[in-house]
Amino acid sequence: MPPAPTSTPAGTQRAITALDLVRLRDFGGMQFDAYPGPPAALSPDGRHIALQLRRGDPVANRYCTGILVKDMDSPAPARRIADGGEVLKLSFDKYGFAGLVTGAPVPPVLRWSPDGGRLAFTKAIGGVMQLFVIGADGADETQVTHSGVSIDDFQWLPGGEAIVYRSRDALLAAERQIDAEGLHGWRYDGRFWPLAGGRPHPPSPVPSRIEVIGLAERSLRPATERERLMLDPAGTPGWPDGATQVVLLGTGDDRAWLAPVEPNAFFTPDALHVMVDGHELPCPQALCTDVVALWKRDAHTILFLRRQGVARSETALLRWDLGKGAPQLLHQTTDPWLGCQLGPRELVCTAEAATVPRQVIGIDPETGQVRMIYDPNPEFAAIRLGQPERLVWRNAFGIDTFADLVLPAAYRPGHPVPLIVVQYDSRGFLRGGTADEFPIQLFAARGFAVLSFTRPPWYALRDKPRDLFGFLQANQKDWSDRRSVQSSLQIVVEGLIARGIADPARIGITGQSDGASTATFALIHSRLFKAAALSTCCEDPAMMASLGPGFEDWYAKSGYPRFNADRPDFWKQGSLAPNLGEMPPIPLLIQAGEEEFRLALPTYAAVKNAGWPAEMYVFPGEAHVKVQPAHRLAVYERNLAWFERWLKPDGAAAP
Repeated sequence: MPPAPTSTPAGTQRAITALDLVRLRDFGGMQFDAYPGPPAALSPDGRHIALQLRRGDPVANRYCTGILVKDMDSPAPARRIADGGEVLKLSFDKYGFAGLVTGAPVPPVLRWSPDGGRLAFTKAIGGVMQLFVIGADGADETQVTHSGVSIDDFQWLPGGEAIVYRSRDALLAAERQIDAEGLHGWRYDGRFWPLAGGRPHPPSPVPSRIEVIGLAERSLRPATERERLMLDPAGTPGWPDGATQVVLLGTGDDRAWLAPVEPNAFFTPDALHVMVDGHELPCPQALCTDVVALWKRDAHTILFLRRQGVARSETALLRWDLGKGAPQLLHQTTDPWLGCQLGPRELVCTAEAATVPRQVIGIDPETGQVRMIYDPNPEFAAIRLGQPERLVWRNAFGIDTFADLVLPAAYRPGHPVPLIVVQYDSRGFLRGGTADEFPIQLFAARGFAVLSFTRPPWYALRDKPRDLFGFLQANQKDWSDRRSVQSSLQIVVEGLIARGIADPARIGITGQSDGASTATFALIHSRLFKAAALSTCCEDPAMMASLGPGFEDWYAKSGYPRFNADRPDFWKQGSLAPNLGEMPPIPLLIQAGEEEFRLALPTYAAVKNAGWPAEMYVFPGEAHVKVQPAHRLAVYERNLAWFERWLKPDGAAAP
């Protein structure tokens, strides 16, 4: 990735602070998951991008947001054309529930009109994502919908006179039914999620409703089948079986498409197929599998993006001049690219690098040359950051993974320093790990070596599971996946000890969600770690009863014993409490959201009663991921202070 637009001499750079991270300008989703729209929307003529910026203010504990438009070829700053609305919390369907809140910010959807003269976008008002339309110059902002539930996705219809959109208004009816049932008492059943409260949740699936709204008269009608396919094109008549994306190459039947390599397997990547003159062109497997996006350059040329390298750690852009040999590599990088769109002149993507926060870049489709289009954080160039070393290795199960090692600026070879492990995906900007709570560069600036660890690919993928529960059961059998992760973790940490980098008496581990399970498993099965900080905690037999029948059923299908099963052998492998008599006391910090701290209670009581130095903090209004700026600042600073206290007792403690 190119550098930020303002260059700062190394000698004038300053040390990073927690406030720098909290106040970064962000756009798009928190991680690299797929969302309905690209993080930055490219206008049809390729001259402008539009995005919603959000910036945390920990003093006021709120976000400043704005809809911005940036001219692609002008050095002029981006123009703020509208307020960006509230920051809502993302939700998902799982365990048989609809709408479980995760806490990560919901990214808005932004799409230009077919003529490029207007921008439609979703904006949260009163806790609901509504649809707005505004002129490209910022004039005539209009709220198009007044829905009782959020607009999840939308598309302009040809001509730009109407918009087709998707929502789940059935959630309103389900909530009203729950209200009515509550007058006589709710029956305790699979709809309960006691972790977050005492109210039942609507069961999943909840169907979506797709409607068309006319922009002139605000008329509303159900979408036709053809209009519905604009939001979910899979299944379009004429598409090849199983196709996830199709590009028509000319006026005939020539086309390129993506489809799963093994249609009946779970978690299988897509492969590229091309049909010309009634014949499918041979495409080398090494170049044409794990393809994640596809574009038509012209009737005889396609571009595609694929994942490659160890644990899919690299992004590769390829160009295929059809009929002229195999696809040619244009560019490869360890930077993640997402939301790419092909314009008249270049491919426009959102990208991050290990030491560069999220930006918008352009890639020349002829040469692969990359240019920076928009950097929302140019002042970040004035901050001194540690340069990571990429590590790659194979665990005892034959599974490869990678990590990034960031050393403190004052590190001297041969002088071991305390090490902190941050999990569990080291793609993109090294900020705070998954869920962004453990500040990698801030740790390094305060004298710690930091290992940004990527969990190895799931163990079950080796055997090509056929469905979700087959996948989960294969991972859980004999704790195979957790043992695979532990093998990867132990190998790399012991390697850093052997290199004289990590002081074996001062190694800490962090974790959130799957990373928290990795951390507790590591505490049980090794003696490498001398302190731990978690943002979720912890697996325990009590969870099978305390989190509700739906949760218990889901986990039982995944390979866990039910609450009343006599399986101490099982829990001995993955739960801290049964192992405390055999373990030395380990300082344990838990910083949990209000909606999840109850999961930690059995473990927290057990370690406290066993004499462990343990503290737990509960953050109001937070769920699986903490989003409030004041909370994120407090979490950063407390995690730093915790490791300084326990791994650097002779050093100055953070305030």
